[in-house]
Amino acid sequence: MKMVMPSSNYWNVAHGLTPGQMEEDAEGKQIMEVLGQNMAWIMKLICHGKEQIPTPSPARKTMANFIR
Repeated sequence: MKMVMPSSNYWNVAHGLTPGQMEEDAEGKQIMEVLGQNMAWIMKLICHGKEQIPTPSPARKTMANFIR
């Protein structure tokens, strides 16, 4: 769907069973911090790149015919 997918340094998940318990998941917090930084960086690239590179025009979608 033409999505830009920011990544992190591992699965984008933090663990906890009760409210506040996720705060004890140091690895999960780091993963979310890296993900947030990467998301911000990509949004800045897109924002500044719109001035330089035009958005591609949408292609006409070709549909598969499964009944032959």
